This record gives sequence, C-alpha cells and structure tokens, in this order.
Amino acid sequence: MNKVALLDSLITEYRKTHPKSEQFFFESSGSLIGGGSHNLRLFRPFPFYDADCRGSKIMDLDGNTYVDFWQGHFANILGHNPEVVSSVLCDRLGKNSGLTTGFPGTLQRNLAEVIIKRSYAERIRFTTSGTLATMYAIMLSKSFTGQELVMKAGGGWHGAQPFVLKGITEYDNGLHKMESAGLSSEADVLVLTTRFNDIRHLEDQFSEHGERLACLILEPFIGAGGFIFGHKEYLQAARDLTKKHGALLIFDEVVSGFRFHAGALQVLYGIEPDLTVFGKAIGGGMPVSALGGREDVMALCGPDAPRGKRVRFEGGTFSAHPLSMLAGLTFLNHLITNEEDIYPRIGRKGQSIRSEIENIFDSFGFNVRCTGGSDDIKFGSSVIGTHFLCQDVHEVVSPEQVWNPSVCDFQMREQIFKLAMLAEGYNIFHGYGALSASHSDEDIQGSLDAVERVAKKWKDLGLRACLK
Repeated sequence: MNKVALLDSLITEYRKTHPKSEQFFFESSGSLIGGGSHNLRLFRPFPFYDADCRGSKIMDLDGNTYVDFWQGHFANILGHNPEVVSSVLCDRLGKNSGLTTGFPGTLQRNLAEVIIKRSYAERIRFTTSGTLATMYAIMLSKSFTGQELVMKAGGGWHGAQPFVLKGITEYDNGLHKMESAGLSSEADVLVLTTRFNDIRHLEDQFSEHGERLACLILEPFIGAGGFIFGHKEYLQAARDLTKKHGALLIFDEVVSGFRFHAGALQVLYGIEPDLTVFGKAIGGGMPVSALGGREDVMALCGPDAPRGKRVRFEGGTFSAHPLSMLAGLTFLNHLITNEEDIYPRIGRKGQSIRSEIENIFDSFGFNVRCTGGSDDIKFGSSVIGTHFLCQDVHEVVSPEQVWNPSVCDFQMREQIFKLAMLAEGYNIFHGYGALSASHSDEDIQGSLDAVERVAKKWKDLGLRACLK
C-alpha cells in the first residue's frame, strides 16, 4: 500500500466516527475561515470539536474520548482544567470580581516577581500573545541599538508578526524564504536567517552583517521546528557574538518557559539573554504572554523614555487581565512548590517514550527518530516528537532536516500518523506531543501499545514509506 491509499482509508474511517464534528465544521465554515481561528487546530479532513476536557482526556461532540498529548499547545503541564486553578477562578468570579476593569490591579506585580525570580529578566511587561511580545522585543532591540537588521534561526516560529515571517517551514536548499503576503517589500532584506545549532554559519552571518544587527531571536528549545534543544555551545556562541557586535539576544521561551523545570530554560543553560518572551505555561490556561529583560532596554517602553527612543509598547485592553494574572500566579506557584515531584516524573516518562517509539518502529522496519530530549536538562524532557525519515540519519538536530522533504516525511508525521493514532483513541501532535502531570502510566502504556498496533498494521499492509 502507498501513502495516498493509506491516507484515504484513514480519512474515510475518520468521517464515519465523527459525523457531528463534520457537520459542525461545515456549518462553522460559513462564518469562520476554515471553521476556526487557529490553523494548527484545523486538520484534514476536518477537526473534531471538543465537548469536555479534563486531566489527560478529551471527549468530542460525537462522544469519542481521547488521551490528549496536545494539551493546550503544550501549555497544560497539569492537564486540562486542573482543579487547583479552576477552583480559584470560580471563587473569584463568584465574588463578582475578575473581569476587566481598566485598572492596573495588584496581581500583575506578584506574577512578574515570580517570573523574574525564575529567569534572568529584571523587568516585565505583560501582553496577550507571544506574537505581540516577540514584535515588541524586536522593536525595543531596534530602538536600543539603532540598527535595522533582525536575525532569526531558520525553523523558528515567533508568531505572525512582520519581523519574523521568514524561514519557518518552506524548504528551498535551506530555510530562508519569506512566507507571508502582505509584508513590506523591504522585509526580505531586513530579516536574515541562520541555521539552528550551526555555530559556523552563525559566525559567518555575524562576520558579514554583525555591525548592522539589532538582534538575534531564537528559541533555546525550538518548538514547531521539530522539538529540538539548542546545543549549549551554540547558545553560548549566540550570546558571545551578540555581545561582541552590539546586538541584543532575544530568547523566545514561549514553549520552553516552565516546561522543563519551574523556570526559564535559560537558567538551566546558565546563559543570560537581553530579552525573553514568555507565554503558554505562565498563564495557567488563560491568555497571557510577557516580555522580560534588562531594565535599561525595557525602560524604552515606559512613559519616561527619551523622545525618539520610546517604543509604543503601550499595552492592550486585556493586558494583565485580572483572571489571567490570578490563573498564572496560581499555576506557577503550584509548579514551583511541586517542582521536585512533577518535573522528574514527566521527564523520566518522556525519555522512556522516545526510546520506546523508536524501538517499536525499528522492530517493524520503519526508519524513525524521536526528538525532544537533552542530556543538559536536569529533570529530563517531557516533550516527544516523532520523525519519519526518508534517509538514514543518526540524529535530528536541526529544522533544516525536519523541513527537508528528502530527510523527513511531514505527511507521515502530521497527517497519516495523527489520524492512525486518533483511530486508536490518542490525540497527538508533531508525532506525539507533551506529557502532563495528569497522564497516568496506563495512558502512556496504552499509547505505546497503540503505536505498536499502528506500526504492525502498516507493515502488514505493505506500506513502503519510510522503510529502512
């Protein structure tokens, strides 16, 4: 069987078991573009729509129940709707308090202090999305340095904002293409890309462009680009080169912040960026992002910033929303208090799952490698990515491999494997996803048993893709 025939059969079966979601999708498409408002949540032939989400499990409109490894874009480290957070929010709303008032509120200071203590940031300003926070980080960098060029790591996703919509997924002998319409004609010239985990290429880019660079923005753990940790030597080189050339180093820790320990990943590496973007986990399930960093840089968005240098990072109506601050503070304090229990437990399980998935597919003749692990992480990593290889690669260490169709098969990972695992009762993303504290041993073993059934079925069907 070839991939086209297998995908068609999976889609046919999916349609049979999701009639209500299909109807809802059809009706929603009359008012929402693509039936929703986030493209990652919309997959072929149509997404299922959730009716109930608790802990490790979700139930859809058709009554199908799944163990979920997507977990709120990997933000839900305690699982869906943890009582420790939801009870506090319900209590606040029950006291006729918690909705937007237009006043500063008291909780944002508390949440900022928690984040500052668990990172290298000196000052914090909250906003509502990682996209906005990365945009403001780059604007501050341009103002502070007086330079125009922005460098980013190819494969890095920093939100849908004009400074970084280049070199994300479109592979053309590298990741360096503009990937959105509607941008300034100068955007392609003003945004440079460098290869993730490639020190030599980073040095070459700084040698050629360093004196004109405002900043280098990268994820110390690259998320959408393949679940890949930056090598410590590479991140240290980024720090050294930015300092040498007078550019600012921005760490995008929207994914990695509080994912691998109760704090920023930068602390585990011992590498201090100038600015850091936080999101996902810091909101405890509510919409929060934050930009933190050096006081002298952050001061440029304040009301007393010098004329001509002030960045209009003014905030928004829902910035530092009272319930978001309460949820984030409650969530982070729980992670900090229980750090020695939660992170080692899900980290060990993550390591075991990555190894087991590789062994299972290997036993059935498929060429698969898992990403998401690192020996530099104290508690281990709870993130698992599965890559179906088109050539023999010992290790996947760069988005340049992940998005190169001659190396990794995107369709196998994001469409075929996803639908196959949904049929088994497991919702995965990027080849598996991330663990939460709510995932039981039974959830995890069940998922591995499902992977084995899928691999065996593919072999029995004579699937020819990704064979060794």
